[in-house]
Order: sequence, then C-alpha cells, then structure tokens
Amino acid sequence: MSDTPMTADDVLRIAAYKDRSPALQALVIAYSYHRVAGDLAQHLGKDTNNWYCYATWTSKAVGESLDLSPNSPFIMDFGRRFRVPARFRRMFRAVLLTLLGPSYELGLALANRAIFLETASLAVNLWNDTPDRYLKVSPESDLTPTPPEFLTDLLSEADARYLKDAAQLLIEAKQATDHAVRAELMFGANIALSAYEQARAQKALELVLYRPVRWLTRVSWRSLRSLVTRRRFPRFRLYNAPHQDQPWLTRWLEDKWSSLYTRHLFAVKTPLSDIKVGKPLTAPAGVDLAKMWAPIQHEKVRKLAEEFITEDQEASTAGVADWVSYPDRMRFIVSYFRVYQNVAALYDVPFEQAVADGLAEEMERGLVPQAVSDMFESNPALPAIRRKVYLYPMESDPDAYEMAHFDFEPFLEAIQLDPTAK
Repeated sequence: MSDTPMTADDVLRIAAYKDRSPALQALVIAYSYHRVAGDLAQHLGKDTNNWYCYATWTSKAVGESLDLSPNSPFIMDFGRRFRVPARFRRMFRAVLLTLLGPSYELGLALANRAIFLETASLAVNLWNDTPDRYLKVSPESDLTPTPPEFLTDLLSEADARYLKDAAQLLIEAKQATDHAVRAELMFGANIALSAYEQARAQKALELVLYRPVRWLTRVSWRSLRSLVTRRRFPRFRLYNAPHQDQPWLTRWLEDKWSSLYTRHLFAVKTPLSDIKVGKPLTAPAGVDLAKMWAPIQHEKVRKLAEEFITEDQEASTAGVADWVSYPDRMRFIVSYFRVYQNVAALYDVPFEQAVADGLAEEMERGLVPQAVSDMFESNPALPAIRRKVYLYPMESDPDAYEMAHFDFEPFLEAIQLDPTAK
C-alpha cells in the first residue's frame, strides 16, 4: 500500500472516472476505501475499526455482484442457492440478466460512486486547512444544470448533520487519550456515516431489489407492445416509482421477493465469513458479546445509537425481515459495527497482492474534474441552461444507455462542513 495519503483530488478523480466497467469501478473504490481506512489509522490507531474498513469489504462485495459475466461468482452462487442443475445454468443466467437488466449494474455503480465521493472526501479533508469538508453530487443545486431523470431518482436526500457529527466525533477521537473513549467516539462516527450513506442509497437499493418484479409485471408486456407499435414508453419511471404507488399485485410480489432475498440470499461479506442478514447476528470467535454491549458513556454517541438500536441485545441483533427497510437495515448495521468493532482483520488488504497492485494503477487513471466554481466562471452560459424534456434514446434499456454515458462533473458541489463550529 502506498505511503502517500489519499487526497481530495484522488477521491474526485476516482469517482468521476467513467470509462471503467461497473464491476471494476466498484473494486477500485473498495481498494480506495482500504487506503482511506489506513490513512485514518495513522491518526486514530488500529485498535478500533473506522467506517472505511467496513466500506472496503462492502464495496468489494458490490464489485463481485456487478460482475455478470458467464463465469460470474455472483451468478454461480445465486444458482447454487436456488439449486439450479448444471444443465440449466446458461438458461438461468439468461433469465437473471433479463430480470436484472443493465440498469442493475449501472444504477448500483452510480450510487456506489456517489457515496464514495461524499464519504471519502470527508475523511481525506478532516485534518486539512480547507473549509470544504466534503464533495457532493448535487442534482438539486441551483448551481448545476438540469440533471437527467435517473440521477435525481437514484440518489435519495440524506441529513448532512450526520456528516458533521461524524467529522466532529473523529476529530475528538484523535484527541482522546483513553482507549475506551476513543472506541466509543469512533463507533459514533461509524453510525453517523452509515446513517447518511444508507439514506443516500435508499432509492438505488429499491431499484435493485424491486426491478425484477417490476420488469415482470409492468415492463415486459409494455416492451412487446412497444416493439409492435414502435412507440417508446418511460421505463425508468416504472422501475423507480415509489413502492406504495405500485399496483397491488406488484406491491405484494415486491414485498415477498424482498423478504425472500433478505432471509435466504443476502449476506454481508467480511474477511472472516459471510453474515446472513436474515439470521440473528452472532459474535465472531474471540469477541465477548456482553462486553461489546456495555452501556455507552458518551452522550452524543449514545443518542446516535439510540436512533437505531436499544440496549436489548437480542432485539438489536435479530435478523432483518426486509433489507429495503431503512430502520431495520440500520439496526442490523449498527449492531454489526458494535460487535465487530475490534476485529482487526477488517484492516487487511481485501485482495491478493497482484490484484491490489493492478487496482492501485487503476486509481491513477483519469483527470481531476474542473472545480465547480471555475467551471461556471469559465463558461457563463451554464447558468442559463433551461429545463428540457428528457427523451429516452432508442435502446433496449434506455435508462441504462443514459447511465453508461453519464458524467458526474457538472453535478459536483463543494460543501462547507466545519466540524469544529458550535
């Protein structure tokens, strides 16, 4: 691993680079998170895991799930879980690709890039003298042009107070001399960062989990009609409409599928094992669960934790019924942070050395996008851009075509977030 700390320019270049496959981009981001975790450890030590340790392994899992090639481990594992006979695996992959669609890869990758940009830019700026504490993808900003529909519908709004809390707690953690106090402060920062990024990713998660059902019930027959009549229809709006606005059959099937996926198919990957989120969370070898569930002393951290978990250990560590549910998902994630707080393996390099070296080279590709302020000064025509009707191109999956050609640069905004301000 490089001895040179990651910078805001590094984060911006990696997030904005759009010529990688979705799977490769997620793996580059995973390695970048690992670098950020190590950089923070120079200030905070490695006795307690910081949020970027967890993000490393999550992003690696995202990268593996975005690989939909014929030899994809994700598809093969899916087939094993459904007990698909070997002679039907090619057909199974074809069906799965149809249900997921290319927008599965591109929508999930877009959300992953945006969250990396926002959370990693916060970390690398923590101890800099700059007043800009993080970069944000801001499709709703008055400074940016009118965004494509998928951008506003894939990134949910999230409360920026969580980012301020995370920054403040990490700065306090660096100053703390007592190990137990530092551990609590870092736990609080982990909660705050996940509360932000999980809210930010909510719509993208719904797209990924609900898309197969919506393709079956709402898009497939419209696609056939479109082929006959040669009339286009708004696919992405059907995919991304709120769950409660769906027809009753679609809602019922979405609830059943999401619950089935959560209870039997989805797992959180760690370097020790895969944690099945549908089952109660258990402590790994060497971790005293009762000790990790000791009462939280720091008031701010305790209040953050109480937003999502209680001191009832059994209720807090229970399996998740539906991963789409933000409260249920956050309850499990916060419990996971609490139980795995001192598992040192999360700092390990998540790839073999040859792969890590290749990803380190990939991190250097691309140019740093022009700063938003400079961009508008050099191009005074930008603020005059008027809203236009969004036209879907003539492609089999129009939203995917747009996502594949999307450029972050016009939608980046530097946000002032001074964690030392009262």
